[in-house]
Formats: sequence, structure tokens, C-alpha cells
Amino acid sequence: MKPYPTPPEGLQVVSVPPILTLTLDRPQRRNALTDDIVLALIDTLEAASADEEIRAVLLNSAGDSFCSGFDLAGRAGEGNRPRPSSISRRMPYLVNRLIPVMLQVQVPTVCAVRGWAVGLGLSLVLASDFAVAADDARLRAPFTAMGITPDSGSSWLLPRVAGVARAKQMLMLGDEVSGAEAAAWGLIHQAVSADKVETEAAALVARLAASATVAVGLAKTLIHRSSGRSLEAHLGDEAFAMELSSRSADFREWAASRQEGRPPDFTGR
Repeated sequence: MKPYPTPPEGLQVVSVPPILTLTLDRPQRRNALTDDIVLALIDTLEAASADEEIRAVLLNSAGDSFCSGFDLAGRAGEGNRPRPSSISRRMPYLVNRLIPVMLQVQVPTVCAVRGWAVGLGLSLVLASDFAVAADDARLRAPFTAMGITPDSGSSWLLPRVAGVARAKQMLMLGDEVSGAEAAAWGLIHQAVSADKVETEAAALVARLAASATVAVGLAKTLIHRSSGRSLEAHLGDEAFAMELSSRSADFREWAASRQEGRPPDFTGR
């Protein structure tokens, strides 16, 4: 089992192969993220990508809300007023690394959402491969209502996931969307009653952890690369991914299971 970085206060990291569970644990701040938590999420997801025993990641939270965004109040309370250009200096090394890592890591991620998912919290939901949210969860990008512009990839992710019109509704008007509405829009994978979020998310992450890991990871890569590729280039990517996945032990197991008339038992190899 690969050792993981010691998590900072406010983040729990539990590795029980084949599943890695990351829990945002600052309920008193609605799980607002700090610099240390963002950096730890980056390091832990990168470590999970290299861990041969981990086949799926669950991202959940303690308390009544998933994540209320970045803890700007906590940063303001650090004391000294930051120098001008603090935002442009900090962001490339923090949230601007976290969202690409979530999209690029080949280990599939499942997000369990209750209560608020705001700002950076919304981007975590959008960057996850699958999100299971409570019907009454509250998803919002509040930036323009605060007199600032969107960050953490939300203006890139939302149009691609929900379409331009709905992205404008959330990013320009600042409208709040419920978990049920988000599911109807295709913004998330599934909306369920609040008492079923953990159960449904756990079932989904277990399903992914038992899947053909190499093929699933490469399929994720193909999906995220497709938006910036021509069809011809993408077809080449598909052929390369097919070559790799067809050499996996899981593909050979699928072929054997077909011959033997039984369900495949994938090992993630």
C-alpha cells in the first residue's frame, strides 16, 4: 500500500484498498477549504494515481454541507494584508492545480454532496467523475453577486457540463440550483433523498472499484481530451487507448468469462 501524505487539520484520508476516501472535515466552517487542504488534496490524488491498489476515490464531507468554497475569511484573519497580485500569485499553485489533477487522474472519483456546494465546492463537484447529491443540496457560483469573476475552473466546466445558457444562469446571474435540478440538467450523476446520499455514493464507488480499472481510466482520459481535439486526432487517441486496454489482464479475464459463461472478476490490472 502506498503511503499518503499526512493530511492537515480539516481533511481525513483513509485508504482501504481498493477505495481511497477523502473527507472534508471542517463542519464549523461548512467545510471551507484552506491552502493546506487544497495542497493536500493535490498531493493525495497524485499519490492515488500511482497507487496500484487504489481503483476508486470517494470525496465526501462531515457535517451538513459539502463545501462552502475557499475560506477567504480564514485567510484574511492570518494577519498581514497580502501584497497586490496575491490572487494571481497564489492561484496557479493552488486551485488552478487541483481541478486539472481531478480531471486528469485516471482513478475515477465519486463526490457525495449534501447541503451547500458553493464556489470552489461547486468546482469539486463538477470536476468529479460522478456526483451523487441530495435532492435539496444547494449548488451555487456566487462570484458576480460578490462583485468578482468566477474562478477554480467553473467558467470552463459549467458550459461543458450544463450548456452555455445554464452556465450563464449560474455564473452571471448567480442563481442557486438544487440537487434535483442539477440532476435534471445533467450537471451531476444522480440526486437522491439526503438520507441516501452516502449509501448511493458508496455503492457507486464500489462498482467503479470492481470495474476494469485500466479501461475505465483510459475512457476518462479520452472524454476529457476530446473537447480540445479534432475528430481525426481523437480517433488516434482512441486507437492507442484500445491497444493499451486490450493488453490488460482485465480484458483477458473478460474473454475468459465469456467462454466460461460467468461474470468477469476484474482485478484492476
